[in-house]
Amino acid sequence: MPSHAHKHSTETVRVGAVQMISRNGDTPANIVKAMAFCDRAAKRGVQILCLPELASTGFDWLKNDRMARRLHSEPVPGPMVTQFEQKAAETDMYIIMGVVERLRRSRKRFNTAFIVGPTEGYIGKYRKIFSERMFESGTDVPVFETRHARVGIYICADKRCPEISRLLNFRGASILFQPTNYYCRKKGTTQPEARRMYEGKVAAQRSRSMENALPLVVANAGRKEYVNNSCILAPTSQGPQRFLGRATRKEQLLVADVEIQRNRSFPASYVRRVGWLYEELAVEARKVRRSMA
Repeated sequence: MPSHAHKHSTETVRVGAVQMISRNGDTPANIVKAMAFCDRAAKRGVQILCLPELASTGFDWLKNDRMARRLHSEPVPGPMVTQFEQKAAETDMYIIMGVVERLRRSRKRFNTAFIVGPTEGYIGKYRKIFSERMFESGTDVPVFETRHARVGIYICADKRCPEISRLLNFRGASILFQPTNYYCRKKGTTQPEARRMYEGKVAAQRSRSMENALPLVVANAGRKEYVNNSCILAPTSQGPQRFLGRATRKEQLLVADVEIQRNRSFPASYVRRVGWLYEELAVEARKVRRSMA
């Protein structure tokens, strides 16, 4: 077999991240705005588009238990998925959208992101694992097949758990998407103070991209008080962080061409070198779980 047979091949994929301000609890208006961003992305040739965490409902209702109980929620797949299936087919684009998922005949709710495709329709969903107190926690870390890339999704605070993105990597993801919704809980926070608060979040984002050698698309919600940090990252392991796209306005569509590696050897080479480490981690995790029983 020729020596070049195992060389990596790359493909360029155009991705988009939407930074938008959702009206708190006004799902119809938020869907209209999200659909408009989908149209804008399609005109710019975006192939995979990511909208923010809970883009359909907004996020500030977390401070209001009464409003949280009245919040729009629905099964996934359900009516909202159907709407975005139609938009995906119309625009020939894959779309990742955030929604409050409610199980049928149940009060259980999840902080969920679903993905739809232009020919496939509904492909699947990811439920936030490090979820807020009014949500159930997700228990699955799936990878979604598209014709452009194998997509891994995790939501906002899940970035604090490197095991989630590593599992996505081991399962064959070739690009990571992070729908998120950062905000400051403290009233009166100035823009410089808010930016300092986000330094740790930005460091965690870069770490997940760098340690997995995967591009990362972060779609954050816009804020009236300050500009947030939606971005598209290249997986550079040395030197300064390489932004392929970075938000500069409160509402914005970021678009960038990212390189997707085919036939990636990273997971196999990593396990070959430190596979014992994951076995040890599993042993220690079982000990902790037994101690909690």
